[in-house]
Amino acid sequence: MNRPLLPIDRFLRRNKLYGQGIDLRPYGAAFLDEMERGLAGKSSSLPMIPTYIETSRAVPRGERVVALDAGGTNLRVAVVSFDATGQRVVENLTRHRMPGVDEAMDREAFFRALAGVVLPAIDGRERIGFCFSYPAEITPERDGRLIQFTKEIKARGVDGELIGANLSRALSAAGASRPPRIVVLNDTVATLLAGRNALPDRRFDGFIGVVCGTGLNVAYVEQNARIRKTPGLDPAGSQIVNTESGSFARGIHGPVDDAFDATMATPGKYRHEKTISGAYLGALCLFAARAAARAGAMSAAAEPELARLPGLSTRELNDFLLFPDGDGSPLSAACGRLPASDAVALYRLCDCLVERAAAMVAVNLGAVLLKSGVGRDPRYPTCIAVDGTTFWQLRTFRLRVESHMRRLLVGVWERAWEITSVEDAPLLGAAIAALTN
Repeated sequence: MNRPLLPIDRFLRRNKLYGQGIDLRPYGAAFLDEMERGLAGKSSSLPMIPTYIETSRAVPRGERVVALDAGGTNLRVAVVSFDATGQRVVENLTRHRMPGVDEAMDREAFFRALAGVVLPAIDGRERIGFCFSYPAEITPERDGRLIQFTKEIKARGVDGELIGANLSRALSAAGASRPPRIVVLNDTVATLLAGRNALPDRRFDGFIGVVCGTGLNVAYVEQNARIRKTPGLDPAGSQIVNTESGSFARGIHGPVDDAFDATMATPGKYRHEKTISGAYLGALCLFAARAAARAGAMSAAAEPELARLPGLSTRELNDFLLFPDGDGSPLSAACGRLPASDAVALYRLCDCLVERAAAMVAVNLGAVLLKSGVGRDPRYPTCIAVDGTTFWQLRTFRLRVESHMRRLLVGVWERAWEITSVEDAPLLGAAIAALTN
């Protein structure tokens, strides 16, 4: 016998905040349609960016390259190689503040500072792999043209500039007699490459790279013949495509999502990411909880109590889900001052939004699996390499994603996959890109 719907359940369903039992196939079909449109150069919420990074070449053994990882306010520099068994060797790893974080600087000062931390690692080496996780357009030369800096970087005049070419010139000015060739890629592409090299004794049918942490993105390998918007590609070849999937606009969005989006600095953009990623999920849960209280889905005491909370990070959301009676989350503290029925409603709301986020990640991965055409033989699954704290640390998130993937794919669109994590994926992927491209 089904229990009667609680007021919070009616609120969740009315606002499309419910994650369990949704038919995901229409969303998967919409994602596939947006991918096709993006590859064809038609109007699409998925940019489907060619990276010109290939995966067909074996990773050479014993050759040392410089690897850079710049994805936020910190920069890592190391010398990386792979031994005879394919195991990574990371040497001279150093960590620095990203130029432009602590003080504003112009273009010349930015690249001079960047060259200053890279130069000691070069020592005659001929290649640099640069995992540059800021919005950038990748050129056929595998350089990256910065669209705009994010994540607190203050560097005037760098927007629109080629990162690799400018770094190469700065290295020459700093004393490098022959600056290395620089390959620029983002963290999702680097994660795919790191996953490809992580299990050399296993046979996989294909590889997908996923970042599901502060942000959300997926990269996969596409046949050049299908990238119709880019002329001149070798139709017999293939390359990694960066889907920029966080911008998918045809996901599950209801009135609360619309109101939440309107409060953001980028309304109308990155709608998919705003329902899933760590930068938004905690804040969305608190926003939805306040809306539920105003709508009468909780007691009269809930609205003023929730209004007093300063905010809710995704880390604090996870603390609440793991330890609802603990002191690590402001939501737990609020529940201690509210009736038990409100505490149950708040937990139910947060759990449902996490469930919905997992369902939409499953849609994202399922569509990419289908589009790439890999994983048909259960003996040789697709390796899905995932980097990011939301996927790996948010309570039961990975299990939920895989459960929804099974509902979406198994029996109808049959595919086999295996999810793995790779330590230091951005750094290792950068090295592999330099060694193989």
